[in-house]
Amino acid sequence: MVAWRDAGPQMGQTGVGAMAPPEAPALPEAQRTFIPGADGETPFLVVIENAPQARPQSGLADACLVYALPTEARITRFLASYCGDPPTAIGPVRSVRQYMLEIASDLGAILVHAGHSAEALASIRAQKFPVINEFWASGPFWRDPARKMPHNLYTRLDRLRAELRRKPLSARPGSVPYSMEVAPQLVLPGATPSDVVVLDYGPPYAVRYRYDAGRRRYLRDQDGRPHLDADGRQIAPASVLVAFVQWRDVMEQGAPSSKITLIGTGRLAIITEGRLVEGTWRRSKDRSLALQTAGGGPVVLPQGPVWVELFPVDRPFAASTGSPGAGPSSR
Repeated sequence: MVAWRDAGPQMGQTGVGAMAPPEAPALPEAQRTFIPGADGETPFLVVIENAPQARPQSGLADACLVYALPTEARITRFLASYCGDPPTAIGPVRSVRQYMLEIASDLGAILVHAGHSAEALASIRAQKFPVINEFWASGPFWRDPARKMPHNLYTRLDRLRAELRRKPLSARPGSVPYSMEVAPQLVLPGATPSDVVVLDYGPPYAVRYRYDAGRRRYLRDQDGRPHLDADGRQIAPASVLVAFVQWRDVMEQGAPSSKITLIGTGRLAIITEGRLVEGTWRRSKDRSLALQTAGGGPVVLPQGPVWVELFPVDRPFAASTGSPGAGPSSR
Protein backbone atom coordinates (compact mmCIF):
# COMPACT_ATOMS: atom_id res chain seq x y z
CA MET A 1 0.00 0.00 0.00
CA VAL A 2 1.25 3.44 -0.87
CA ALA A 3 2.54 5.55 2.03
CA TRP A 4 0.71 8.87 1.87
CA ARG A 5 2.52 12.12 2.48
CA ASP A 6 0.30 15.17 2.86
CA ALA A 7 2.89 17.50 1.42
CA GLY A 8 0.56 19.96 -0.31
CA PRO A 9 0.90 21.05 -3.93
CA GLN A 10 3.96 19.83 -5.83
CA MET A 11 6.37 22.68 -6.39
CA GLY A 12 7.97 23.48 -9.70
CA GLN A 13 4.97 22.57 -11.84
CA THR A 14 3.53 25.10 -14.27
CA GLY A 15 0.66 26.99 -12.70
CA VAL A 16 0.84 25.25 -9.30
CA GLY A 17 3.90 26.18 -7.25
CA ALA A 18 3.56 29.28 -5.05
CA MET A 19 -0.22 29.28 -5.45
CA ALA A 20 -2.54 29.87 -2.53
CA PRO A 21 -4.60 26.88 -1.36
CA PRO A 22 -7.49 26.18 -3.75
CA GLU A 23 -10.86 27.64 -2.88
CA ALA A 24 -13.50 25.27 -1.56
CA PRO A 25 -15.52 23.83 -4.46
CA ALA A 26 -19.18 24.77 -4.55
CA LEU A 27 -21.89 22.32 -3.60
CA PRO A 28 -23.03 19.99 -6.41
CA GLU A 29 -25.42 21.68 -8.82
CA ALA A 30 -27.73 20.37 -11.50
CA GLN A 31 -25.66 21.86 -14.33
CA ARG A 32 -22.71 19.75 -13.12
CA THR A 33 -24.64 16.60 -13.99
CA PHE A 34 -23.69 14.86 -17.24
CA ILE A 35 -26.64 13.71 -19.33
CA PRO A 36 -25.56 12.83 -22.89
CA GLY A 37 -27.24 15.12 -25.38
CA ALA A 38 -29.25 17.06 -22.74
CA ASP A 39 -27.97 20.37 -24.13
CA GLY A 40 -28.87 19.39 -27.68
CA GLU A 41 -25.21 18.79 -28.57
CA THR A 42 -23.31 15.58 -29.23
CA PRO A 43 -21.05 14.94 -26.21
CA PHE A 44 -17.27 14.84 -26.50
CA LEU A 45 -15.01 12.53 -24.53
CA VAL A 46 -11.42 13.84 -24.46
CA VAL A 47 -8.40 11.59 -23.79
CA ILE A 48 -6.24 13.42 -21.22
CA GLU A 49 -2.73 12.40 -20.22
CA ASN A 50 -1.66 11.74 -16.63
CA ALA A 51 2.10 11.17 -16.83
CA PRO A 52 4.03 13.40 -14.39
CA GLN A 53 5.19 15.57 -17.32
CA ALA A 54 1.54 16.30 -18.14
CA ARG A 55 0.64 17.61 -14.69
CA PRO A 56 -1.13 19.77 -13.80
CA GLN A 57 -3.80 19.09 -16.39
CA SER A 58 -6.19 21.69 -17.75
CA GLY A 59 -9.96 21.31 -17.66
CA LEU A 60 -10.23 18.29 -15.35
CA ALA A 61 -11.78 20.27 -12.50
CA ASP A 62 -14.52 21.44 -14.91
CA ALA A 63 -15.45 17.97 -16.19
CA CYS A 64 -18.78 16.58 -15.04
CA LEU A 65 -17.93 12.98 -15.99
CA VAL A 66 -14.42 11.47 -15.97
CA TYR A 67 -13.23 7.92 -16.53
CA ALA A 68 -9.82 7.14 -15.00
CA LEU A 69 -8.19 4.05 -16.45
CA PRO A 70 -4.76 2.42 -16.72
CA THR A 71 -2.78 2.15 -19.94
CA GLU A 72 0.69 0.63 -20.39
CA ALA A 73 2.51 -0.11 -17.11
CA ARG A 74 -0.64 1.08 -15.25
CA ILE A 75 0.03 4.68 -16.33
CA THR A 76 -3.41 6.20 -15.96
CA ARG A 77 -5.23 8.42 -18.42
CA PHE A 78 -8.56 10.19 -18.23
CA LEU A 79 -11.60 10.43 -20.48
CA ALA A 80 -13.32 13.71 -19.67
CA SER A 81 -16.71 15.04 -20.73
CA TYR A 82 -18.29 18.42 -20.05
CA CYS A 83 -21.58 20.19 -19.36
CA GLY A 84 -22.35 23.75 -18.36
CA ASP A 85 -19.64 26.38 -18.77
CA PRO A 86 -16.72 24.88 -20.76
CA PRO A 87 -13.08 25.34 -19.72
CA THR A 88 -10.76 27.52 -21.79
CA ALA A 89 -8.33 24.63 -22.32
CA ILE A 90 -8.50 20.82 -22.07
CA GLY A 91 -5.44 18.61 -22.00
CA PRO A 92 -2.78 17.51 -22.53
CA VAL A 93 -4.52 15.35 -25.15
CA ARG A 94 -3.02 11.93 -25.89
CA SER A 95 -3.66 8.71 -27.82
CA VAL A 96 -6.56 6.27 -27.70
CA ARG A 97 -6.85 2.56 -26.81
CA GLN A 98 -9.55 0.10 -27.87
CA TYR A 99 -11.34 0.12 -24.50
CA MET A 100 -11.62 3.92 -24.64
CA LEU A 101 -13.54 3.57 -27.89
CA GLU A 102 -15.90 1.12 -26.19
CA ILE A 103 -16.63 3.59 -23.37
CA ALA A 104 -17.25 6.40 -25.87
CA SER A 105 -19.57 4.12 -27.81
CA ASP A 106 -21.64 3.42 -24.68
CA LEU A 107 -22.09 7.16 -24.12
CA GLY A 108 -22.68 7.93 -27.78
CA ALA A 109 -19.81 10.40 -27.55
CA ILE A 110 -17.26 11.62 -30.08
CA LEU A 111 -13.81 10.62 -28.83
CA VAL A 112 -11.13 13.32 -29.04
CA HIS A 113 -7.50 12.13 -29.11
CA ALA A 114 -4.06 12.43 -30.69
CA GLY A 115 -2.83 9.13 -32.08
CA HIS A 116 -3.89 5.55 -31.48
CA SER A 117 -2.79 2.02 -30.73
CA ALA A 118 -2.81 -0.44 -33.65
CA GLU A 119 -5.97 -2.15 -32.38
CA ALA A 120 -7.77 1.17 -31.84
CA LEU A 121 -6.86 2.38 -35.33
CA ALA A 122 -8.18 -0.84 -36.89
CA SER A 123 -11.46 -0.47 -34.95
CA ILE A 124 -11.88 3.19 -35.92
CA ARG A 125 -11.50 2.29 -39.58
CA ALA A 126 -13.55 -0.91 -39.54
CA GLN A 127 -16.40 0.26 -37.30
CA LYS A 128 -16.29 3.95 -38.26
CA PHE A 129 -16.12 5.18 -34.69
CA PRO A 130 -16.74 8.95 -34.59
CA VAL A 131 -13.45 10.51 -33.51
CA ILE A 132 -11.55 13.77 -33.83
CA ASN A 133 -7.90 12.75 -34.10
CA GLU A 134 -5.25 15.47 -34.09
CA PHE A 135 -3.27 13.35 -36.56
CA TRP A 136 -6.09 13.82 -39.10
CA ALA A 137 -7.66 17.14 -38.05
CA SER A 138 -5.25 19.55 -36.42
CA GLY A 139 -7.55 22.59 -36.43
CA PRO A 140 -9.13 22.12 -32.95
CA PHE A 141 -5.74 21.68 -31.26
CA TRP A 142 -2.72 23.76 -30.28
CA ARG A 143 0.58 23.18 -28.51
CA ASP A 144 1.86 25.05 -25.47
CA PRO A 145 5.50 26.06 -26.16
CA ALA A 146 6.14 26.22 -22.40
CA ARG A 147 5.91 22.41 -22.23
CA LYS A 148 7.79 19.67 -24.03
CA MET A 149 6.19 17.47 -26.67
CA PRO A 150 4.21 15.25 -26.53
CA HIS A 151 2.87 16.57 -23.22
CA ASN A 152 1.70 19.94 -24.54
CA LEU A 153 -1.30 19.38 -26.83
CA TYR A 154 -4.59 21.10 -25.90
CA THR A 155 -8.08 21.60 -27.27
CA ARG A 156 -11.25 23.55 -26.48
CA LEU A 157 -14.93 22.74 -26.92
CA ASP A 158 -15.69 25.65 -29.27
CA ARG A 159 -12.90 24.50 -31.59
CA LEU A 160 -14.24 20.95 -31.50
CA ARG A 161 -17.75 22.19 -32.36
CA ALA A 162 -16.30 24.20 -35.25
CA GLU A 163 -14.60 21.06 -36.54
CA LEU A 164 -17.95 19.22 -36.44
CA ARG A 165 -19.54 21.99 -38.50
CA ARG A 166 -16.71 21.70 -40.99
CA LYS A 167 -16.83 17.92 -41.11
CA PRO A 168 -19.95 16.42 -39.50
CA LEU A 169 -19.71 13.08 -37.70
CA SER A 170 -22.53 10.68 -37.02
CA ALA A 171 -23.00 10.03 -33.30
CA ARG A 172 -26.17 9.43 -31.30
CA PRO A 173 -25.98 10.34 -27.57
CA GLY A 174 -26.40 7.28 -25.35
CA SER A 175 -26.86 7.17 -21.59
CA VAL A 176 -24.92 6.88 -18.35
CA PRO A 177 -25.28 3.69 -16.26
CA TYR A 178 -26.70 5.46 -13.21
CA SER A 179 -29.43 7.92 -12.28
CA MET A 180 -29.31 11.10 -10.22
CA GLU A 181 -31.53 12.81 -7.69
CA VAL A 182 -31.18 16.08 -5.80
CA ALA A 183 -31.08 14.26 -2.44
CA PRO A 184 -30.98 10.50 -3.07
CA GLN A 185 -31.88 8.13 -0.26
CA LEU A 186 -28.76 5.99 0.03
CA VAL A 187 -29.61 4.14 3.25
CA LEU A 188 -29.07 0.75 1.63
CA PRO A 189 -28.35 -2.68 3.09
CA GLY A 190 -24.60 -3.18 3.37
CA ALA A 191 -23.71 0.53 3.16
CA THR A 192 -20.68 1.37 5.31
CA PRO A 193 -19.21 4.73 6.32
CA SER A 194 -16.15 5.32 4.11
CA ASP A 195 -14.64 8.78 3.98
CA VAL A 196 -11.12 7.74 2.93
CA VAL A 197 -10.65 5.55 -0.16
CA VAL A 198 -7.30 4.49 -1.62
CA LEU A 199 -6.70 3.03 -5.09
CA ASP A 200 -3.07 1.95 -5.36
CA TYR A 201 -2.36 1.95 -9.09
CA GLY A 202 1.30 2.17 -8.11
CA PRO A 203 3.59 5.22 -7.98
CA PRO A 204 3.27 7.92 -9.17
CA TYR A 205 -0.39 7.20 -10.00
CA ALA A 206 -1.79 6.03 -6.64
CA VAL A 207 -5.00 7.82 -5.71
CA ARG A 208 -6.75 8.74 -2.49
CA TYR A 209 -10.22 10.28 -2.11
CA ARG A 210 -11.02 12.13 1.14
CA TYR A 211 -14.65 12.97 1.80
CA ASP A 212 -15.41 16.55 2.81
CA ALA A 213 -18.84 16.33 4.43
CA GLY A 214 -19.28 20.12 4.49
CA ARG A 215 -18.95 20.37 0.72
CA ARG A 216 -20.27 16.87 -0.06
CA ARG A 217 -17.29 16.29 -2.31
CA TYR A 218 -14.45 13.78 -2.50
CA LEU A 219 -11.10 15.59 -2.62
CA ARG A 220 -8.81 13.68 -4.99
CA ASP A 221 -5.14 13.20 -4.06
CA GLN A 222 -2.59 11.71 -6.44
CA ASP A 223 0.95 10.56 -5.66
CA GLY A 224 0.51 11.79 -2.09
CA ARG A 225 -0.50 15.34 -3.03
CA PRO A 226 -3.75 17.13 -3.80
CA HIS A 227 -4.67 16.53 -7.43
CA LEU A 228 -4.87 20.09 -8.72
CA ASP A 229 -5.99 21.45 -12.05
CA ALA A 230 -3.74 23.99 -13.80
CA ASP A 231 -5.64 26.85 -12.16
CA GLY A 232 -5.01 25.46 -8.67
CA ARG A 233 -8.45 23.92 -8.05
CA GLN A 234 -8.48 20.47 -6.50
CA ILE A 235 -10.34 17.71 -8.34
CA ALA A 236 -13.46 17.10 -6.25
CA PRO A 237 -16.23 14.83 -7.58
CA ALA A 238 -19.51 14.29 -5.77
CA SER A 239 -19.37 10.53 -6.36
CA VAL A 240 -16.77 7.92 -7.28
CA LEU A 241 -17.59 4.60 -8.93
CA VAL A 242 -14.82 1.97 -8.83
CA ALA A 243 -15.25 -0.83 -11.38
CA PHE A 244 -12.75 -3.64 -10.79
CA VAL A 245 -11.47 -4.89 -14.15
CA GLN A 246 -8.92 -7.20 -15.72
CA TRP A 247 -6.05 -5.16 -17.16
CA ARG A 248 -2.85 -6.30 -18.90
CA ASP A 249 0.07 -5.05 -20.97
CA VAL A 250 0.24 -6.33 -24.55
CA MET A 251 2.23 -5.81 -27.73
CA GLU A 252 0.45 -4.60 -30.87
CA GLN A 253 2.42 -4.79 -34.12
CA GLY A 254 5.67 -4.58 -32.17
CA ALA A 255 4.60 -1.62 -30.01
CA PRO A 256 3.58 -1.70 -26.32
CA SER A 257 -0.12 -1.28 -25.62
CA SER A 258 -2.69 -2.40 -23.05
CA LYS A 259 -6.07 -4.07 -22.72
CA ILE A 260 -8.96 -3.81 -20.30
CA THR A 261 -11.63 -6.50 -20.47
CA LEU A 262 -14.99 -4.73 -20.56
CA ILE A 263 -17.06 -7.73 -21.64
CA GLY A 264 -18.38 -9.65 -18.63
CA THR A 265 -19.16 -8.70 -15.05
CA GLY A 266 -17.27 -7.64 -11.95
CA ARG A 267 -17.25 -5.90 -8.61
CA LEU A 268 -18.38 -2.30 -8.28
CA ALA A 269 -17.74 0.03 -5.31
CA ILE A 270 -20.26 2.90 -5.16
CA ILE A 271 -18.72 5.72 -3.13
CA THR A 272 -20.94 8.70 -2.38
CA GLU A 273 -22.21 10.81 0.51
CA GLY A 274 -19.44 9.44 2.75
CA ARG A 275 -20.52 5.83 2.30
CA LEU A 276 -19.53 2.79 0.30
CA VAL A 277 -22.12 0.46 -1.21
CA GLU A 278 -21.07 -2.76 -2.93
CA GLY A 279 -22.42 -3.50 -6.38
CA THR A 280 -21.68 -5.12 -9.72
CA TRP A 281 -21.01 -3.94 -13.27
CA ARG A 282 -22.00 -5.81 -16.41
CA ARG A 283 -21.36 -5.30 -20.11
CA SER A 284 -21.85 -7.44 -23.22
CA LYS A 285 -21.05 -7.07 -26.90
CA ASP A 286 -24.54 -5.82 -27.68
CA ARG A 287 -25.35 -3.97 -24.44
CA SER A 288 -23.76 -0.92 -22.85
CA LEU A 289 -22.23 -0.86 -19.38
CA ALA A 290 -24.85 -1.48 -16.67
CA LEU A 291 -24.45 -0.94 -12.93
CA GLN A 292 -26.45 -2.16 -9.94
CA THR A 293 -26.12 -2.49 -6.19
CA ALA A 294 -25.32 -5.86 -4.63
CA GLY A 295 -29.01 -6.17 -3.80
CA GLY A 296 -29.97 -5.75 -7.44
CA GLY A 297 -31.16 -2.14 -7.18
CA PRO A 298 -30.27 0.81 -9.42
CA VAL A 299 -27.30 3.05 -8.73
CA VAL A 300 -28.66 6.46 -7.67
CA LEU A 301 -26.22 9.30 -7.06
CA PRO A 302 -26.51 12.91 -5.87
CA GLN A 303 -26.26 15.52 -8.60
CA GLY A 304 -22.72 16.58 -9.30
CA PRO A 305 -19.51 15.46 -11.05
CA VAL A 306 -18.86 11.71 -11.22
CA TRP A 307 -15.49 9.96 -11.55
CA VAL A 308 -15.46 6.34 -12.73
CA GLU A 309 -12.23 4.53 -11.85
CA LEU A 310 -11.53 1.38 -13.91
CA PHE A 311 -9.25 -0.25 -11.37
CA PRO A 312 -7.11 -3.40 -11.89
CA VAL A 313 -8.63 -6.18 -9.82
CA ASP A 314 -5.21 -7.37 -8.63
CA ARG A 315 -4.15 -4.00 -7.16
CA PRO A 316 -4.66 -2.91 -3.50
CA PHE A 317 -7.91 -1.12 -2.75
CA ALA A 318 -8.84 0.20 0.70
CA ALA A 319 -11.65 2.12 2.34
CA SER A 320 -12.02 3.39 5.88
CA THR A 321 -13.64 6.01 8.04
CA GLY A 322 -11.95 8.48 10.32
CA SER A 323 -8.73 10.47 10.08
CA PRO A 324 -6.97 10.28 6.68
CA GLY A 325 -3.77 9.52 8.57
CA ALA A 326 -5.22 6.50 10.30
CA GLY A 327 -4.28 4.15 7.49
CA PRO A 328 -7.16 2.60 5.52
CA SER A 329 -7.96 -1.06 6.01
CA SER A 330 -8.43 -3.23 2.92
CA ARG A 331 -11.92 -4.17 1.84
